[in-house]
Amino acid sequence: MDRPQVELKLISHNDDIFAGRHYPKPFAFNHEVAEVFDDMVQRSIPLYRDVTRFTADWVLHFYQPGTAIIDIGCSTGTTTHHIAHRLDQSAQFFAIDSSQAMIERAQDKLSDLPSRHQLTLKCSDVMIVALPKSSAVVINYTLQFLPVSQRNTLLQRIFDSLVPGGILMISEKVRLNSPSFQELSTNLYEQFKEKQGYSRTEIEKKKEALENVLIPFTEDEHRQALKLSGFDHIESVMKWNNFMTLVAMKGY
Repeated sequence: MDRPQVELKLISHNDDIFAGRHYPKPFAFNHEVAEVFDDMVQRSIPLYRDVTRFTADWVLHFYQPGTAIIDIGCSTGTTTHHIAHRLDQSAQFFAIDSSQAMIERAQDKLSDLPSRHQLTLKCSDVMIVALPKSSAVVINYTLQFLPVSQRNTLLQRIFDSLVPGGILMISEKVRLNSPSFQELSTNLYEQFKEKQGYSRTEIEKKKEALENVLIPFTEDEHRQALKLSGFDHIESVMKWNNFMTLVAMKGY
């Protein structure tokens, strides 16, 4: 069924945080980052717009009325906003982020949600909050920031929240198995960022700030973790160099 075209709602100041002497180190999703986040992700994550639209395509297909759509690490609310404006059925949206600054930005962005939807927007630790019964969960570019020791537990909690036939969409920066491939992958990614207008100094400063904060898995490690949590249908549906999107289904 054809649905109306909806543009992504991306509004922020230009990201020049790492151009000056003072910047968040270690990296944190504070007010300074929240103010420029929409610009930052567009310029730092390859295919960000495509992944967000593509995520919505899958969620709209698998959404089951009477269940929730969960957005974990919702940041400024872009994905929830995009899905909600494309979904013509009423739905319960549950968006959560641990950053109060991000939640405040999301409140502004999601203020125009269609009245047919119900929205719960929560600033909390996803490891302790109760997840509603859901048919679609999105965790894009979020798992990589959680302590490694918590990741399998969160995936299990997501699996348990899903109804049979429900899906998890997960997008991440990944580490390649081969050291030489990983080195080339990093170089290509940094070239991508330069093409987006970031200077070498900005790229190096942000890399330093993210050290031991963003810890990527390999694609194989992601697949193993998903299988361990109970997912029995796992497919790679989008990939650019060292960024990928997986979809995993809870079987009937």
